[in-house]
Amino acid sequence: MHWIYLIIAVTLEVIGTTVMKWLVNEDQLLLGSLFVTLMVGLAYLALSQATSKIPIALANAFWEGLGMILIASVSFVFLGEAISIGQMFALLLAIIGIVIINSGHAMQEQKQ
Repeated sequence: MHWIYLIIAVTLEVIGTTVMKWLVNEDQLLLGSLFVTLMVGLAYLALSQATSKIPIALANAFWEGLGMILIASVSFVFLGEAISIGQMFALLLAIIGIVIINSGHAMQEQKQ
């Protein structure tokens, strides 16, 4: 269940960031700011539930890495923003980092 909370946290942050960008582009700065504040607040609430069982380092790496990948993908597909080769490489490094942190956590749990 805690991984579901973590995925909900990531999803809320991605939705908030994407809608904020779209609203700001439509000259709705205040509405965009209020919406992202609500979504990020709810995301942190879900993250707090997730971290009651998932180590904070693992949860944060997953949240930041997956969130970055999803926001970059959404901005490319739906907002028409460009992603350079260097940025794609950085996203790949983020994925590798998440895998390494997850592997370290799994090895640590096996030792206990």
